[in-house]
Amino acid sequence: MPLVSVIVGEGGSGGAVAFATANRIAMLEHSIYSVISPEGCASILWKDSDKMRDAATALRLTAQDLKKLDVIDRIIAEPLGGAQRKPEDAIKAVGEGIADMLKDLSGKKPAELIKDRRQKFLSMGSKSLA
Repeated sequence: MPLVSVIVGEGGSGGAVAFATANRIAMLEHSIYSVISPEGCASILWKDSDKMRDAATALRLTAQDLKKLDVIDRIIAEPLGGAQRKPEDAIKAVGEGIADMLKDLSGKKPAELIKDRRQKFLSMGSKSLA
């Protein structure tokens, strides 16, 4: 079966790894996605959680950065002011995004889906924004 993931709000920690195994990943445009919170990262790297802004920048956790890095496949536009302003519109946009991703994967044989998923996962981190 094709596997698609959509990140709405925050995708983090172990859950982020689970999302990464999908054939296609989408994010709402104002969502974040990372294996660690900026506060946690700052605490580990600099022993100072007040450096969370520096950590957030370094983590490249925005939908826009992750799309450039090919970690995610699509950004789903949110209503002006965020998804919470017009939840019906946001839900419709997410549904359309899921339908498009599934259409892209339809007709693929199980072996192709597995190969696609594996290649996507293995190629993560090979692109740089530097």
